[in-house]
Amino acid sequence: MQSYQAWRLIEEGEYRYDPGEHHGPLLYFVTKWMYPFISRANGELTDEGMRRVPMLFSMGTVFLGLLVFRKYGRADALLWGMIVAAAPLCVIYGSYYVQEALLVCFTLGFAFGIYRYWQYPSMGAAVGVGIALGLMHITKETAVLHVAAIMGAGLITVLLRSEKPSIGLSGLFRHLGVVAGIALLLHCLFFSSFFQNPKGIVDGFATFFSYAERSQGQGHEKPFFYYASLLLPQRLEGVRWSELAFLIATLLGVVGAVAKLRADGFRFFIVGSGLLMFFVYSIIPYKNPWLMLAPYCFLAFSAAIGVVEVLHYGRSLRNAPGKWGVVVCGLGLLFWLTAELRQNHDKALVRYASASRNPYLYMHTTPRYSKLLDRLESVKGLEEIAVYSPDAAWPLPWHLRGWTKVGYWTDLNSYQAGGIDVFDTRLMEGQEHLAASGGFWELHGLRPNTILALRATDERGESWVSSNAED
Repeated sequence: MQSYQAWRLIEEGEYRYDPGEHHGPLLYFVTKWMYPFISRANGELTDEGMRRVPMLFSMGTVFLGLLVFRKYGRADALLWGMIVAAAPLCVIYGSYYVQEALLVCFTLGFAFGIYRYWQYPSMGAAVGVGIALGLMHITKETAVLHVAAIMGAGLITVLLRSEKPSIGLSGLFRHLGVVAGIALLLHCLFFSSFFQNPKGIVDGFATFFSYAERSQGQGHEKPFFYYASLLLPQRLEGVRWSELAFLIATLLGVVGAVAKLRADGFRFFIVGSGLLMFFVYSIIPYKNPWLMLAPYCFLAFSAAIGVVEVLHYGRSLRNAPGKWGVVVCGLGLLFWLTAELRQNHDKALVRYASASRNPYLYMHTTPRYSKLLDRLESVKGLEEIAVYSPDAAWPLPWHLRGWTKVGYWTDLNSYQAGGIDVFDTRLMEGQEHLAASGGFWELHGLRPNTILALRATDERGESWVSSNAED
């Protein structure tokens, strides 16, 4: 549905923010601005082209992380970059056309900006923090959770290190005003569609009430340990999955960050931000894998720290047997982590790229869905298509965008047999009379546990069958 919203903005040149759906407006406007670079020569938008938008920001995240983390250890930065560039969660949702890749990039920038401002307070640093905060806010409402986690980690870091601010209260409040002013300006510009829809300014704040209610689950409820279970060893339909090496390295990184808190507050701050984000998302009933993208990217730095600190500790020992034992353990953990990344990458992105046994996937379309699209493409402009589904059989509206002979209904109360009918089978329970409409029937998978029934005239069905026979 995100792609559909962007397409409407590109085609109609107008966007009105809906506080109950679709998250912040930035993704759609960025897509519009990038339209010449993501569309085909004929101006057509494709799934592959749309993915270039989040991929651009994912690359920006890696570049930004490497640029900053290298100042605190090149080995840590390189290992962090390897994890973020190869981990299935990051690869899948770093190119998924949702707001998450943008939000992660801005969240990382906000964290870096906050720490730099605390170390070297200045108007320039305050402007950077304000821009990052504003971009987070106009990307997705869950930015407030990231801000709370980062500020909480910052406060804990300051208290444990007994640091005193190097700026007076008057200067601090002046800078806070700049931060708030920049964030508010971005809010007004984008939520109002650059003042074409002034009501969007108020709606941009009203969304927090809508999503506070949605956070309770609304069909996406998962237990507290759901996100942790993605990292722990598990078997799904006979396939073994595990990020145990990542988890162990992360825990070692937490220990290392705490042990060196006095000497290096930055590592503790980043690791603490990741842990708090992970905890906050875990206690919220509403859960899906891509919400873990930001916590995972922050905790990947902890994993990098864990491996590097073990190696550094081993090299610092004077006792030869103990020294080489620890070094071997560190190298073993590095090899295990690398092998685990390679294996999970192969399984999640190649062998089980669209299988329900893939724990990283969520509400994804099945391979059978492409067969349905082929069926409908063959009758484009020739037949009227009626879709009956409580959620418009997402993502059909995106793939049937611009078609003039398509209608959508959320129930079967007004059903009449037409040229082509597509039913969400959840609506067909107890509707035995549908079979009386006759015609050609065929089942297609949409998403795991969601089946679509395609009904067409006998003549159209015969043409499809004969076409299959010729193929």
